Amino acid sequence: LAREKRGGGHPDDTPPHMLATRVPCVPRARVEQRRAGRIERPATNPSPTPLRCGVTPPPKRMSRAASSGGDSPPSTYVWYASFGSNILLERFECYLRGGRIGGMVRDMPGSRDPTPPVASSLWRDVPSRLFFAHSSPTWAGGGVAFVDVTSLSPTLPTAFRLYRITLEQFNDVLAQENGMEPGAAGCRELTGDDAARLVRDWRTEASSLATEPDEVHAGITGTTGPPAESRAPSELWYGYVKCVGVKDGEPALTFTCDADELRGFRSGDIPTNPPCEAYVDVIARGLAQCGLGDEEARGYLEDRVEASMTSDAGAAAA
Repeated sequence: LAREKRGGGHPDDTPPHMLATRVPCVPRARVEQRRAGRIERPATNPSPTPLRCGVTPPPKRMSRAASSGGDSPPSTYVWYASFGSNILLERFECYLRGGRIGGMVRDMPGSRDPTPPVASSLWRDVPSRLFFAHSSPTWAGGGVAFVDVTSLSPTLPTAFRLYRITLEQFNDVLAQENGMEPGAAGCRELTGDDAARLVRDWRTEASSLATEPDEVHAGITGTTGPPAESRAPSELWYGYVKCVGVKDGEPALTFTCDADELRGFRSGDIPTNPPCEAYVDVIARGLAQCGLGDEEARGYLEDRVEASMTSDAGAAAA
């Protein structure tokens, strides 16, 4: 994901020549030690076994303050709905623990809470259009993934890999994907009240259904749900936060480019840009972790690379 609009590199960009080597995600503390010269080699512990999509969430954990005897309420949990390279678990975990894996061009600072996701699931058919745009020098000039959350695209739905993490962790991932440190003032964080409001709004949209389902998204209601909100400066690529649904009573949140850019892509005023093969490979590997075969995963991506955004211009817009 990127900062090229302001001249910087995308924190999630990967030079193709680096993809052949994969190393464990190095925890932030060891990154800082290595920079200070206190250790010479990265951690050699193997990467954890990939979290399987569809696992049953364990009981909710308490926040750090609550678990140590404080008066804070339990942590607010959300589902981060990933659709690009963060579908690959090993890459996503670097936004939580800090550091990098092979193929990433710099260390990520990591979340204030480095705990890994407690559950993972897959939504296969959310009718929000996945596309690729902008030009990433470290991805051989290819485009990176975005999703149009303001209109419906039933013929080309998107697969979201959902990670159950705390709301604080989601805010920290949002900041890092926009080139900021967790807690930076430039990134307007979501609150627990925001999360509760988004769940209520989706439940209102689902109230016309015969029964209230455990999962609610555009593929079930036929609507785009509550409006997205800009949470980072508009010149950044991933500051537009959208609740794409509700799972197990918790909001499913993602981020993409802002509404003006989405209109420009749909109209053809802003061109899309196909991704390089290395970028496609990262997403395909993540989809494989969710149970898709290689041919199925690559076919899914190829269909969305080849289809014109302007062909969806008549889709229902929010």
